[in-house]
Amino acid sequence: MTRILDRWPSALGLVSIAGAVAVLVLSSRDELPFGPADLFGPAIATMAGIYLMAYALGKPWTAWLAFVVLSVAVSVFHVLYLRTGAPNPAVGMAAVLVVLWIWVVAAGRRLSLQTAGMVFFGTLSLLCAAVEPPLAVAFAGLGFLFHGAWDAYHFKVDRVVNRPWSEYCGVVDLGVGVALLVTAANG
Repeated sequence: MTRILDRWPSALGLVSIAGAVAVLVLSSRDELPFGPADLFGPAIATMAGIYLMAYALGKPWTAWLAFVVLSVAVSVFHVLYLRTGAPNPAVGMAAVLVVLWIWVVAAGRRLSLQTAGMVFFGTLSLLCAAVEPPLAVAFAGLGFLFHGAWDAYHFKVDRVVNRPWSEYCGVVDLGVGVALLVTAANG
């Protein structure tokens, strides 16, 4: 029984995948004000931001706090986009990545891997905003899968974020990434 309870991040991840797939289906049917690329493209930068924020704070458990804070931030960008037309949530979250990176620098942290992640995942988010929706959904799916590999690496080395976070996020990223690629393939 203890082994099953130790996998609570994976169980929570499976629940989150179910929610994300429901949102994906609704957004694909135009039942939401945003399409799949509009919702899941900015999430790629959000995921990178969670790692940057936890890294800046220097406490791996704060990834959970960063998840809440950055989920609110991306939600605000979505509301602003709906009401005013700007900024695109992917652009807004890419800007948040830059602010978080500056925070990492100010905190005196080493920059190599987290900087590379910021640039890579931020670029993927921006690509999702720049290309046509079917290709943007495919880029979002790839971004989630690449971030799943990022989570697996961080789970293995047990740095920057805590293992429950990297396990949870990895499960979500792999499931949602596959769902996005299936959506993109089905047009």
